[in-house]
Amino acid sequence: MDRPRLLLIATGGTIAGAAASADRTQGYVPGALPASALVEAVPALRGLADVVVEQPYSIGSQHLTSAHWLTLLRRLRAAAADPSLAGAVITHGTDTLEETALLVDLACDRTLPVVATGAMRPATALGADGPMNLYAAAATAVDPAARAAGAMVLMNDQVLPPDRAAKAHTSRTDAFVARDGAALAEIVDGRPRWRVPPAEAAARRPSLAAALDPLPQALPRVDLLAQHVDADPGVVDWLVSRGARGLVLAGTGHGTMPDPMRDALSRAAAAGVMVVRASRLASGPVNRNAGVDDDRWGFVPAGWLSAHKARVVTALAIAAGLDRDGLRALIDRY
Repeated sequence: MDRPRLLLIATGGTIAGAAASADRTQGYVPGALPASALVEAVPALRGLADVVVEQPYSIGSQHLTSAHWLTLLRRLRAAAADPSLAGAVITHGTDTLEETALLVDLACDRTLPVVATGAMRPATALGADGPMNLYAAAATAVDPAARAAGAMVLMNDQVLPPDRAAKAHTSRTDAFVARDGAALAEIVDGRPRWRVPPAEAAARRPSLAAALDPLPQALPRVDLLAQHVDADPGVVDWLVSRGARGLVLAGTGHGTMPDPMRDALSRAAAAGVMVVRASRLASGPVNRNAGVDDDRWGFVPAGWLSAHKARVVTALAIAAGLDRDGLRALIDRY
């Protein structure tokens, strides 16, 4: 029987990291190993799929820019048009993996399943988690049930939806969770055991793939600012002066902020800046007009999106030409 064809896009991160000794899980160099080393570490991949390997860049994901993102999106869009491919896997640093997964899901055609994975221990460590994550991600991407599933995150034996996947621990191998939700599947004996039909889950999420065709040359600037005691509302005016077209507030509690910050953000909204009100907390939604009169002040509540994921969605929405009502309707679908 012919094996399915799989595209592996390696971008660096801990999964390709190298340390001075096998007992080191900190202080390593992310992205030190080439993509070929990742494949060679998992011989069982050969029995699973014909793997096509590409490496557009190799960095720690804390160094990602929107230029890296656009390079990745262009390649995945081309891959989605290739009928010979059954799926794609992105190996990625875990620091921003969840943001990249949501970006891909929102901006790319979902006919091609794309599974983003990484590791919490470098490839040179005893008990490295990267090889099993890579194998399980490949098995998920080529699973016939995953067709039209869009982007997913595979970490610590769970397949997570891109809007809910969250890194919740700095170093443990079980660092990833489904924020305010459940995993789409558990990995059992190297294969996904689906709890939810992934294509049905994807169909409930919004898409901007058509509106972003062609992709822009650059993404609009959207900044994230955190509310805290003595936060300076002057930062808002400074960010706008620097060219911010969107601002996402990681507010206290239910996305709250003191009056001076509210007034500064409202001035920005009145000037045409997209202002999204999110929370700095690890779980829970920010609902419309709950605690803050969003309609009066010109804000868009982030709903179930975390602050940093709301930033990704806001940037793509602006690039797609959505207005405030359009962004609100888009976020409501999450």
